[in-house]
Amino acid sequence: MMLDFLYSLVSPWAKSGKAQIFRNRVVGVLANVLYRPYCKLFKIKQASNDSSDVIVSLTTYPARIEQAYFCLNSLLRQSVSNKQVILWLAKGQFPNGEADLPKRILSLKNYGLQIKFCDDFRSYKKIFCTAQQFSDCTIVTADDDTLYPESWLKKLIETHEEHPDCVVCYRAHNMTFENGRPSPYSKWQGLSKDIKGPLKTLVPIGVGGVLYPPHFFDDVCFDYSIIERLAPTTDDIWLKVLAMKNEVPAVKVNLNSKEWFTVKGSQKTSLKSINVDQTNANDVALKNLMEYYNL
Repeated sequence: MMLDFLYSLVSPWAKSGKAQIFRNRVVGVLANVLYRPYCKLFKIKQASNDSSDVIVSLTTYPARIEQAYFCLNSLLRQSVSNKQVILWLAKGQFPNGEADLPKRILSLKNYGLQIKFCDDFRSYKKIFCTAQQFSDCTIVTADDDTLYPESWLKKLIETHEEHPDCVVCYRAHNMTFENGRPSPYSKWQGLSKDIKGPLKTLVPIGVGGVLYPPHFFDDVCFDYSIIERLAPTTDDIWLKVLAMKNEVPAVKVNLNSKEWFTVKGSQKTSLKSINVDQTNANDVALKNLMEYYNL
C-alpha cells in the first residue's frame, strides 16, 4: 500500500498553507521517484474481472501513452479486485492498433487491463463509449496523469453505497449563482472547502476520479456532433449538466480533497490551459448546454 502511505503524509489542498503545499509537492516528487522501481519490483497481485459491474474507464493519447503506464499500474493495484479497467484509444491516433502501443502498456493486459479503440472523441473518450456499453454498471472515470492510492476505488464505492443516488467524487468545485444564473467559473468556490454534500451545486472534477451510479446514462443522447458544437473540450461540464438535467446531486468522499500526485512528464499538454487559463471555455460550454437542455 505504498501510495496510500504517501498520501497519508499529504494535507488537504484547500486548507493548506504555503509550507504545507510545498511539503505536498515534495511528497509528490518522492512518489514519482519511488513508484517507478516499485512497479518493477512488485508484480500486480490481483487481476481485474471482465464480468465485474464496476468499470474504471479512462483514455490517453500518443503524447502521454508512455507516462500512462504508471497511472494504469495504480488502477490495477487497487484494493478492490472485482473491477474492469478499460483504456480507450482513438483509432486515428493509433492506426495500427496495439502494434502502435509500448510493450509495457500491452504487458498490463496480463493483469486485466482492457484496451479498446474508438473514434476520436477527444477527452470524452474516457466516458463516451463506456457509458453506452455499460449503462447498467457503476462507472468510474479516471485521468491518465494521476497516481491513485490503493484505497481510491474502495472509498468511492463505499461512499456510493452510502449515497446510491448521487454522483461521487473526491474533488469538486461548488457552483455559485448571480440573479438565479450560474456565476462565471472563476467565481465558483474552488475545491468546495469544507463542503461534502450531497449538493446539486457541487461540480465533480475528473482528476480525482468520479463515480456515476448505474443507469445514470440511460436517457442520454450520445450524439457527439452536438457535444462537439456545444462543449468540445469540457467533459466535466457536460457530465455535470447531465446530472443537473436529472436533478442528481454530487457528494465528496472526504470533506476536503488532498492534492493528487501527478505523473512526471504528463503535463506538457493539458486541457486546463485551454478551459481555464487561456479562455472561458467552461462558461461558454455551461451556457450552451443549459440552453440546449432548457435548464
